[in-house]
Amino acid sequence: MYIDHKLGLGFGGIVGLVLLFAMLAWQNMQLLVGMERGHERLQQMREALLEARRHEKNVLLRAHEETWTLQTREWMTRLTHLVREEEGVSGLAEVEIWRDAGRLIQEYLDNFEEIIKNRELSRDQRIDAVERSLVPVARRLHELIGQRLQVRQHNQDAHLERTERFYAGFVVLAMLVSGLLVYFLTRSIVSSLQSGVRFAEEIAAGNLRATIASIPSDEIGVLLRAMQKMGNDLQHLEDVNVRSQTSRLALSALLESSLEPLSLQRQLEVALQIVLTVPFLHFQRKGAIFLSDESDGTLRMMASHGLSDEIHRSCKVVPPGRCLCGRAAAAGKLLYFASVDEHHETRYEGMTAHGHYCMPILSRGKVLAVMTLYLEAHHVRSPDEESFLSSVAYTLAGILERKRLEERMQHLAHHDLLTSLPNRVLFTEHLSHALAQATRGQESLALMLIDLDRFKQVNDTLGHAAGDQVLIATTQRIRECLRASDLVARLGGDEFAVILSDFADPGAAGLVADKIVQSVSQPIWVEGASVTVGASIGIAVFPAHGRGGDELMANADMAMYSVKQQGRNGYRYYEKGDRKRIDVS
Repeated sequence: MYIDHKLGLGFGGIVGLVLLFAMLAWQNMQLLVGMERGHERLQQMREALLEARRHEKNVLLRAHEETWTLQTREWMTRLTHLVREEEGVSGLAEVEIWRDAGRLIQEYLDNFEEIIKNRELSRDQRIDAVERSLVPVARRLHELIGQRLQVRQHNQDAHLERTERFYAGFVVLAMLVSGLLVYFLTRSIVSSLQSGVRFAEEIAAGNLRATIASIPSDEIGVLLRAMQKMGNDLQHLEDVNVRSQTSRLALSALLESSLEPLSLQRQLEVALQIVLTVPFLHFQRKGAIFLSDESDGTLRMMASHGLSDEIHRSCKVVPPGRCLCGRAAAAGKLLYFASVDEHHETRYEGMTAHGHYCMPILSRGKVLAVMTLYLEAHHVRSPDEESFLSSVAYTLAGILERKRLEERMQHLAHHDLLTSLPNRVLFTEHLSHALAQATRGQESLALMLIDLDRFKQVNDTLGHAAGDQVLIATTQRIRECLRASDLVARLGGDEFAVILSDFADPGAAGLVADKIVQSVSQPIWVEGASVTVGASIGIAVFPAHGRGGDELMANADMAMYSVKQQGRNGYRYYEKGDRKRIDVS
C-alpha cells in the first residue's frame, strides 16, 4: 500500500480535479443543450411566422380562402405558444421583449381577422390593407426574432470561447499540480503518470478518441481507468451529438427535396443519395429503392446507386415475398442480413460477400416501397443506424404519399376518367410537341379524327352504362391497331383523335385507318345484346394538309364530316373540296 500511504493526499487532489472537470464538463454540456434548444425555438418562431405569412398571401391570391385563413391562424397560434414558452424560460432582462412579441402577434391576428371579416373590401383594397396593417407588424416581429437569434448566437459563441479557455487553463493547472505532486512524492510511478498526462493533454486538445496504452494494476491504475472512462464518456456524448445533428440535417434535406418539383423517381434517387452519404452510417455506397405496385405488391426498382448491370437485370422486378426485399415487404419491418445466406435467392456469378439492411416504407400498415442498403459482410448492426433508418422510413412514407397524390391529380387533370386516354388538353400538348419534332426532323405526321357511328342509338336504347362499356371496348380496339409510339386520345363524347408519327409512306395512315374501321365495326356484346357501331375517320397529313395543330384538326374534321356524308364507317384524307363541318349525327 505504498502509494496509498505516501501519495493518498496528492492523488486524492488529482481525483478531485478530475471529478470537478467532469462535473464542469457535464454542466457546460447541459448549458449548451439549453442554448441549442433556445436557438431551435427561435428558428421555429421564424418558420412559423414565414408559414403564416405564406398562407396569408394564399388567402389573397388563391381559392379556398377558409383553408388558408385557418392555416394562417394555426401558424400564428403556434408562434404564440413558442413565444410564451420562450418567455417562461427567459431571464428578467428578456421577459419584456417576449411580452412585446406577444403583443405584436395579437396585433397581427386582430388586424388579420378585421381584414378577413370585412367582405366588402375588393381584392386590391385587401392587399392595400395587408400592406398597411399586417406587413409592418410582421416585419417588426421578424426583426425582433432575427435580433434575438443574433444575440443568442453571439452569446453562444462567446460562451464556447470562454469555456475553451477555461478548460484549457483548468487542464493545464491540473497537469502542473499533478506533475509537481508526483515528482516530489515518488519517482516510481512516473511512467504511469506520464501516460495519464499525455492522455489528458490530448483530451484538452480536443482528441476525445485518445486512449491510455498501459494501465497498471495499482492505485494509479484506478485513476487512469477513471480518466479513460471520462474520455470515453465525453467521446460518447460528442458522437451522440454529432449523430443527432447529422440525422436532423439528413431528414431536413429529405423534406426540403420533397418541396422541389421532382418526379417520383427523381425524388427516390435523391432520397437514396442522402441516406448513402450520412457519415456515421458505415454502409457501402450501394443501394436501391423498390416501389410497391398497388395492385399485386410487386416491387419494381425505381432508384439505385452503385449497382452492377447484373443486379439491375435480375432485381428489376421482385415478386412479393421473394429474396430479401420481398421478405422485408412481407414482414413489414426492418430486416438485417449479415451476409449472403439462403434467404438471398437472387445470385449471379462474381457476386461478392456482403450484408443488407432491408427497410420497408409503410403508411397505415401498407407497404409503399422497400429501401435496401448494402453492408460489408458481417457488419455489426447498430441501434443508432436502425433508429435513423426508421426515421427515414417515416419521412419517406409521407413524401411518397404526397407524391403519389400529386401524380394522381396530374393524371386526372390530363386523362379521361372512363377510358384513361389523354384528354383534349394533354392531346393538344402532345400534338404541339409532335409537330415541333416533325418540323425539326422534316418528318411526316398524320392526324386522325375518329367519330363513332350510331353510338347515340346505343345510349338511347340501352342506356349510358352500356354506352360506357362500348366506349371502353372501342378504346381497346383502337389501341390494338396502333404502334406503341402512336397516341390516341378521347376528345369528348364518342370522338377520338390519333397522332401517327415517323412513317415513310403517307398511305400508311390510310392502312391504319382501315384497320381501325374494320376492328371497331365488329359486334360488341353488352348486357346480353350484340351492339354494332362504326367509325368515320378523317385524316390530315403534315405538312401537306397544314403546318399548325389547329389547321390539321380543322382539315381532319372536314374530312371526317365528308365520310359521314358519304355513308359513314370509312376513312378519307383531307381534300380541298371537303366542306366545313356543320352538323354531325
